[in-house]
Amino acid sequence: MKAFFISGAILFTVIILILAFENLGISASGFLFILIPLEDPFFMVLSVAGIGVLAGVFYTGLITTLLQNHPEDEEDTGSEAL
Repeated sequence: MKAFFISGAILFTVIILILAFENLGISASGFLFILIPLEDPFFMVLSVAGIGVLAGVFYTGLITTLLQNHPEDEEDTGSEAL
């Protein structure tokens, strides 16, 4: 699960960075945003915010899996005390 959350977090972070550095100040008339023509920059900002929410979900999942104690990950100390 750690690899899934790491790869998802990296992927969505890169997408956010690519979209954030686009020139949003230009006229959005006929602008293609992720292969969808948009007329209003509001929907571009809204979709970047949605992608940010998905990135946050992946970061939260990654942090919770890193902080959980899994008994199979720890060394077996009970077999030494015979």
